[in-house]
Amino acid sequence: MTFTAVEELVGRLPDSAYRHRPWWGNNDASVQAKAWLDAGWQVESVNQAAKEVVFARVGTNKVGSAPRPAAARLTPYIDLQISTSLAAKAEALELDSGKLSKLIAELNDNFSRGNAYASHALLRAILDHIPPLLGCADFKAAVSNHSWSRTDRSYVRRLLDFKLQADDALHRQISESAGLLGIDDMPPRVWVNRILQECAHAM
Repeated sequence: MTFTAVEELVGRLPDSAYRHRPWWGNNDASVQAKAWLDAGWQVESVNQAAKEVVFARVGTNKVGSAPRPAAARLTPYIDLQISTSLAAKAEALELDSGKLSKLIAELNDNFSRGNAYASHALLRAILDHIPPLLGCADFKAAVSNHSWSRTDRSYVRRLLDFKLQADDALHRQISESAGLLGIDDMPPRVWVNRILQECAHAM
């Protein structure tokens, strides 16, 4: 459900529902969690960037079974037409598109399965293929030097920040603290697809 759809049922959500993921936790000490748990539902995943929450019937996920993919993850993370256009652009630049195409296919597969760490790593690798497509030395140069539209510049800057998050997913060592990254921490699809679309059609 979108947050808007939830609000149509229960009234205005507090600001904390939009800002803080723990608000959506299934802790029956909170008023809101007690309400949905008493109704026989639990929060399965929440994507605050997209303002969407997935509820599942209590008891539908048995211990040891893989989590059911959220509805938003049934759509490929990277649009297949954009993937095809990127391969064509790479070939026009006399670049081998095989690795990029495989990375995109594997990202789509892992994202659909809810594999957070693999998805972070694969998107991180895909971002490293953007600079050659734009004639830039590295991703930071692509952010600064390409003539992005105003909205796309905002998207690509956020993806530059995502690289730090992806590095955290890849390199933070095991410790006493639990890992915090989940599949819902991936950047919204629209950011990535729009930037890759621009790469595919840039002159």
